[in-house]
Amino acid sequence: MDVKAVVGSFLVCLNASFAFALEQGDLVAARRDVSIVQNAKSVDQAGAGQVLKVLEVNGSKILVSRGRPGWLAIGDVVKLDAAEAFFSKPFKTGANARDYLSRGTVRMSLGKHAEGIADLKKAVKIANSPGDYLEPLAYAQITAQDQPAAIVTFTRAIQDDPKSAPAWMGRGLAYYQVGQNQNAMDDFSKAIELDPKHAFPRKYIGALLHDLGKIDSARKQLDLAVKLDPHDGFARKARGRVLYDQADYESALDEFSIAVTLDAGDGEAVAGRGVVRLAIGSELAAAETDFKTAIELEQYPEENAYLWNNLGQVQTELRKFDDAERNLNRAIELDPKMNEPRSHRAYLLATHSPDTARIAAAKADVQSVFASRETRTYWDYRALAAVNAAMDDYTRAAKHLALGEAIVRSTGPVRFVEPTIVLRKSYEQRLTPVR
Repeated sequence: MDVKAVVGSFLVCLNASFAFALEQGDLVAARRDVSIVQNAKSVDQAGAGQVLKVLEVNGSKILVSRGRPGWLAIGDVVKLDAAEAFFSKPFKTGANARDYLSRGTVRMSLGKHAEGIADLKKAVKIANSPGDYLEPLAYAQITAQDQPAAIVTFTRAIQDDPKSAPAWMGRGLAYYQVGQNQNAMDDFSKAIELDPKHAFPRKYIGALLHDLGKIDSARKQLDLAVKLDPHDGFARKARGRVLYDQADYESALDEFSIAVTLDAGDGEAVAGRGVVRLAIGSELAAAETDFKTAIELEQYPEENAYLWNNLGQVQTELRKFDDAERNLNRAIELDPKMNEPRSHRAYLLATHSPDTARIAAAKADVQSVFASRETRTYWDYRALAAVNAAMDDYTRAAKHLALGEAIVRSTGPVRFVEPTIVLRKSYEQRLTPVR
């Protein structure tokens, strides 16, 4: 898949009437209520102050999407960094509810959450039809991480207009973010019933189905979500995870790469690409770079044991043993109950310059892993086999590696199957009696 063809070429355009340049990735706000157009037909509406990302620039038009991609004239938008001043102009002579709505929406996108929510609450208070302003307030409350308040506000909006798909979508999102998955599924399903061609609810239903292990059903929803809105990074990431679980690594790599191209600052997308590259095995140096980048992008990297674990794993394969051991140690320090870094560390200790102390430490790691109630993985059995072999117990090493081989055959990554067979056979050639 050609990532550049999906995302659009990088173009810069200068509109003489409004004298500002726009390029892919810029954030803009609609200057007024305006239709988003595709193939000469209106496919969506953007209200004054609605903040949108520029997906592509073509002459005097920009491609944007709120779940339905379409075009706006550059003259219909203002750059985000100038938007607050633009929408504050009416306040010099007296502002109405629409003015508070526009400025409040922009302020939320600028990170001015207290001021933005104050504006949006004022809009609800002074509006002749308060129901029209509830949805923007509720979405702002989600942005401010006040999901309980958002659920209450969206519920009011639904009571005011039960056929409002955006209100059902918004409440579904709030439920999803607080882990009320069945409520989220119900609301997203209602939104699809009301607006079957909108990508937003489908991508979240796909993610929920994936979490439930319903891979095929998740794939169907995410395939359609990506078809409806090819520029949605969340849908791309979610689809990439499903494809990874289906062992379609090349397609998964495409999805995560597109998500990174859409937003280079998306740490989840970067990490996902690294995981796929690690599974494929032909781009290990690039995978290492991805994990390092994801750690830099992570808001609280000191809490993310998963990333340090993956970095340590790929560095082991790159034979950067000192770096690998240091990063696996960090992963374990951050999450002592996480098994995978212990298995990787045990394998490293037992295979790289093993001595009595390192073998004892590796044995302690595998004992900790196998004392837990978690499902056994290929990495667990590979580590246990390595410890057995370091202790010259090749009978147990072969036995445990055979158990790991069965797992990796069914769950992958498939590139480990053949090396595991070769290693197991080498153990079998050195069998010793069980002690």
